[in-house]
Amino acid sequence: MEVLKQCKTCEFNFSGICAGHGNTYKYGEAISDDTLSCDDWSVGFDYFAEITKNAPWYIREPYRDSRIDYSTFEKLFEADAAGEAIEVNIFDAIRKIYGLSLVDLAVLLNVTFGVMYRARSVGTPAKRIKTFSQVLCIPVEFFKKMTTHDFEQLRKCKAKFEESINVETVLKNTPEWKQKLINQVVNTLHCPIHFAKVIARIDKLNWEKDDSDALNNSEKLLVDYISKAASKNRQTLISLEYSLDIAALSHIRTTYLNNE
Repeated sequence: MEVLKQCKTCEFNFSGICAGHGNTYKYGEAISDDTLSCDDWSVGFDYFAEITKNAPWYIREPYRDSRIDYSTFEKLFEADAAGEAIEVNIFDAIRKIYGLSLVDLAVLLNVTFGVMYRARSVGTPAKRIKTFSQVLCIPVEFFKKMTTHDFEQLRKCKAKFEESINVETVLKNTPEWKQKLINQVVNTLHCPIHFAKVIARIDKLNWEKDDSDALNNSEKLLVDYISKAASKNRQTLISLEYSLDIAALSHIRTTYLNNE
């Protein structure tokens, strides 16, 4: 995708009349060609909604999580469209490519969730990089810096990792901190324990209705469960934000549309 800085996507296009002060049309002039661009372009609401919903996950998610502002989002969007390398948090990349959340990684690496939370937030401690690298079959340098140009190599790392360990067997382990998380999910969502065990694998999800990205099994179960509960109250789930804090306590926020 690329940012189309044209009259048709500009906030100063008022039903075909220019309300800007750029170098293409004068203020109040009729727009005869809406594919043109100018130096006063600013994103219109509809186009803003389109690109923030459909941007690549490694740009969209930091924006939705308020880790970057819109100006940075736009710069990264344009850089990505030009084929430039975009820096990505290694643990976000692992979640997308390996299919492993921070909860999963904490179990696999035999550490607490807090250790993984800090690693994603402030960087992997030097004392843990070697162990993480060996277990996950990921080069040490990727824990210091990873970009979108490294994704193909990370996919090869995933294949090697899956040959070295029975992932599903290890993930069945339930350390004390994870059992507390499962119990909390049961109490928060009022869901069956077998649902909670699956949902507890999620460390963060920022979902909106009609998102184009496919959900993994845990995410799909969470969205479906809350959507069905909403429908019983004659509501439609519009968005869902789910996250774990450093203490592995879950936080959830939802928005609904009331049905007639």
